[in-house]
Order: sequence, then C-alpha cells, then structure tokens
Amino acid sequence: MPKILNWLNKSSKSSKFDNWISQYHGALYKHAFWMTGSREIAQEVVQEAFFQAWLSLGSLKDEEKVLPWLLTILRRTVYREQRCQYRNAETTEELKKLDHGAAQPDALPLLEIYAALESLSPKLRDAFLLYHLHGYSYEEVGEQLQIPTGTVMSRISRARETLQKQKDSVDGEKVIKFKKIKRGT
Repeated sequence: MPKILNWLNKSSKSSKFDNWISQYHGALYKHAFWMTGSREIAQEVVQEAFFQAWLSLGSLKDEEKVLPWLLTILRRTVYREQRCQYRNAETTEELKKLDHGAAQPDALPLLEIYAALESLSPKLRDAFLLYHLHGYSYEEVGEQLQIPTGTVMSRISRARETLQKQKDSVDGEKVIKFKKIKRGT
C-alpha cells in the first residue's frame, strides 16, 4: 500500500508543478530576457530554473509564494550562466554596433532600455525589474531579495536616477517613463 501512496503523492506533485510551469513560464521568460538580452539564453535559463526548482521542490515552504521562489531560482541561474559564459557582454557589444537607421522604429526604445539596464549593477537591476516589470511592492521585493524595505527603495531610486541620467545625456528626451504596474499586466 505505501507504494501506491508514494505514486499518488508524486503524481500530485508533478501535476501541481506542471500547473506552475504553465502559469509562471511567461513571467520567468520576461524577467530572464530583460536580464540577459537574448531570447535563446532566456529560454535556456528558464528551462534550467524550472529543472532546479523541480530538484529543490522540498525547499518551498509556502505554496502561496511560488513565483518569488521561482524568480529567486531564475536569478541565481542567470548569474551562474553569466559567470560561466560571459554571453551578456557579447549582446551589449552587438547593441552598440547596431545600425539604428536599419532597426525598426518600435525596437529602438527597447534596445536603448536594454542597453541602459545592462549598465546597472545586478543588485540595482534586480530590484528595479521586480518592482517595475513584475509589479511587486517594496516589501515583496525586499522579501524576495532578503533585504530591508528601505534598501529596496534606495536601490530602485538609484536605478531610476542612473537610467534617467543616461537617457537625458543621450538626447534630452525622456523616453523611459517609470510607473508602477499591476501584477499580471
């Protein structure tokens, strides 16, 4: 009888995990893309993050906080990838060489934003993306990064200042508009 219960328990975990993949894959991919600047690398690290999540499923203490747990695993996976491969530097170099006249007009602001985000330190970029891209509150970002709320506010403020200075120094026009988004939009 214990074998049947063990099988049912594994089947239930697998089904729940499959639902999490379906539900959170888009958010993880979006975050990975903004961190890496490459669709291929983003796909790889998201897949690796889900694999690592499956292996460490026992470490999830609160199923209500699945997305923050997955994002933490994803960030660690991206950092590991960047340390090992240094692929991110190639993307930045390619962006610098890009002929802006040949790029689609809609793509230019995204390329500029990516290049600007790339200049931020990982600590500032993490806090900025969690707040502005995913719509987490300061407190939620602090929980995820395991830092005080005041530190989160400071990092987001410094990231905004840095990005704004970069944008103002390029053409004086404010293309990057900061606003709080609602999660899921």
